[in-house]
Amino acid sequence: MTRDDLKRFQALDIDFSAIGLEWGGQFCDYFCTPADAEPVGSVGCDGVHFILLPGDEKVFCVDPSMGEEGTYVLPVAGDFREFLSFVLFCRDANPLSQIWWMDEPRFRQLLREDAEQTWPGCEEYFTRKDAALSAAAREFDLIPADPFEKVKALQAGFDPSVLQFSDEYYDVLGLERPQ
Repeated sequence: MTRDDLKRFQALDIDFSAIGLEWGGQFCDYFCTPADAEPVGSVGCDGVHFILLPGDEKVFCVDPSMGEEGTYVLPVAGDFREFLSFVLFCRDANPLSQIWWMDEPRFRQLLREDAEQTWPGCEEYFTRKDAALSAAAREFDLIPADPFEKVKALQAGFDPSVLQFSDEYYDVLGLERPQ
């Protein structure tokens, strides 16, 4: 179901970058991207990207710049539809990548700051963002869902030792590859 939903989402005629899910068909692996990861989208900065793993419905966030051993890859939703409902709530995918290191007041502050941003040309940008969010909500019949507690619970129960990494991961971190 998740992979079918992802294909439907990627077929939408929207500006994916306006909601932090750049999708160009190409996928850039980072040292901490698990082996056999399937791309969902890229936030567009610092290498942060979202993936699916083989045999798993959860959506994971990969954060090469802020992560550390055990937090480079963390779940952010139980499935793709839940992920989209969280994106609708946050109005962007980027806040989902930051929940792991934030407490709830800081997360809420981030959402308020994002909503209050202004700059020359922001009206056109927010129009594209609203159109992308509305199209996703319509396509999947979704309503926004507050992600904070659900994502924190997913991450608290996640065992990163189940992830499979390339040799580069262990080389970069100076770790011995588990047998």
